[in-house]
Amino acid sequence: MIKNNIFLTGSIGIGKSTIIRKVINQLSLHVCGFSVDREGKKNNWNAFYLVEASSFNNGDRSKKSKYNRFAFRNDYSTNWEINIQVFNEIGVKLLTNIDNADIVIMDELGRFELTAYQFQQKVYEVLNSDKPVLGVIKDESNPFLDDIRNRKDVQIFRVTLENREEVYKEVLFLIKQIITLKE
Repeated sequence: MIKNNIFLTGSIGIGKSTIIRKVINQLSLHVCGFSVDREGKKNNWNAFYLVEASSFNNGDRSKKSKYNRFAFRNDYSTNWEINIQVFNEIGVKLLTNIDNADIVIMDELGRFELTAYQFQQKVYEVLNSDKPVLGVIKDESNPFLDDIRNRKDVQIFRVTLENREEVYKEVLFLIKQIITLKE
């Protein structure tokens, strides 16, 4: 059985989103879903934004505003302030009307949405659909992420520096198979 939902996991900055971008571009896929954009310095971020996954296709990663900022902090030593409504409103909207897309992107699922129950419900709804999903799942344990990992229709690839080109090729092959089966 081919698993319809493919997630990448691994260390921060290892190339998970790059693999997704390469697969989308290689196959010229029409996407929907979401991506996370960041503000600040690598591994020292001060804000995270939920943006349309179509920004992968057109390279427009500039759709950041206070309306789609779901987590921020004033400096690296302070705790994150989290706006759950961004997930429950914008996140849900980005995962709705998926029918015309070839694939749904979820880049990335993590810890900030732990109490965003409407968003979580929508994620499960999409995973239960016959629409293929390609995403990133944070490399940590929490009830939401563990539920996704434990699904029988989810395949997870751990990306490392040594295997990222192989993972790209394997994911590309699988997505081609899934898309072909849907036609």
